[in-house]
Amino acid sequence: MAPNRDGESRDQVRLGQLEQLQMLLNRAYLNVDFYRRRMDRLGLQPEDIATFEDFRRFPFTTSGDLAAHYPYGLFAVPLKSVVRLKITHSRDGSPVVVGFTRRDIQLWQNLMARLYTQLGVTDRDIVQVAYNYSLFPGAFTFNHAAEQIGATLAPSAMTSATLQLKIMQDFRSTVLATTPSFAVHILSTLKAARNGRIGQVKSDLRLLLLGPEPVPDETRKLLHDGLQAEVHGLYGVSEMIEPGIAGECRAGSGYHLAEEHFLAEIVHPVSGQPVPAGQEGELVITTLAAEAYPLIRYRTGDVTVLRETPCACGRGGARLGEILRRTDDRLSIRGIPCYPAQIGNILRGLDPSISDFRLLVHRRFGLGDHLDILVARADGRRLAADSRGADLDQMRSTLRRVLGFGARLQIVAAADLPAPGLIEKTVFLDP
Repeated sequence: MAPNRDGESRDQVRLGQLEQLQMLLNRAYLNVDFYRRRMDRLGLQPEDIATFEDFRRFPFTTSGDLAAHYPYGLFAVPLKSVVRLKITHSRDGSPVVVGFTRRDIQLWQNLMARLYTQLGVTDRDIVQVAYNYSLFPGAFTFNHAAEQIGATLAPSAMTSATLQLKIMQDFRSTVLATTPSFAVHILSTLKAARNGRIGQVKSDLRLLLLGPEPVPDETRKLLHDGLQAEVHGLYGVSEMIEPGIAGECRAGSGYHLAEEHFLAEIVHPVSGQPVPAGQEGELVITTLAAEAYPLIRYRTGDVTVLRETPCACGRGGARLGEILRRTDDRLSIRGIPCYPAQIGNILRGLDPSISDFRLLVHRRFGLGDHLDILVARADGRRLAADSRGADLDQMRSTLRRVLGFGARLQIVAAADLPAPGLIEKTVFLDP
């Protein structure tokens, strides 16, 4: 594993990244047809990239590129060298497969162990991991990294909030790793058991480690006050690794980026040009160390700020700010990502007569809590809102199976569909 660059000057960090970048470009040119064709079209050889300015001539890699080369078209190693596969989806719902070598897995595990350590997690802690492993394979990294640092692991996936609280009390968990949405649900369950009273939790819990969805400020305060524990977030990208790219320290002033493994750029979401230091823009990441699935200038769709000033914790290195918004239409329901176009494709695949639809996203504390879907048919046919007809049942079951969460579905007249907001086909509803 490359050395942590926190103690190096910015010039030293950038020089080290440039050396790694040149090695990456050579590997990509030799082993990935997609990137070789790109360089050939531009008349570029890997050795021509001598500066970061040169590197900006390289085109962005997009979610659509990943889907277009499904399943193994972007792999840089033979399939026999890949020991783990992960499936995710592009922004139109098309499948994307990410591969990892044994070395990749160990690197990402080391990065997660580092994130635990910077938050003060030690071999004296009991780490309760409450993720749905099928929807968030990155949860395995939480498990293995906790064991690597000697902490006691208490995996509790697919367990109700009531049982999560019992495990927390009985096992004396000190760290809870989960999504912000499920953490809020656990707190709500606790408050319901106490008849709505908010008081200090009589437990050993001291730290909530939340991801992969962003953690709004109101959610942080709610969880901190309700569970009497520090609340910190992690950042990951499903097409790379999650978690592990970046994470908060106890100072809570940004997400420390693993710069020896990832090169971050902030660009204007429309022009793609670099923005001035400290200004917000779209995060673009290049994987400097990935063996199986290298990505060059990948547009994450996340809008944030890159800070290069020293952190209050004393560490140097770059930090990501909070994720401010998306450049695309991605939604998050209970921590599970989905896209309006993806849902529309599912609906029309089941019923070609569907002419339009709306997604009503109900939010709590800034988080997507549940989803209602209003559907209009071209022929004007309408069913009662509480219909249990076979067509609605099939739509509901298919949506649950594909998306990973349930949604309420109602067929209405086209005139009754509400006007969408800034996100296509979507209306946000707050209490």
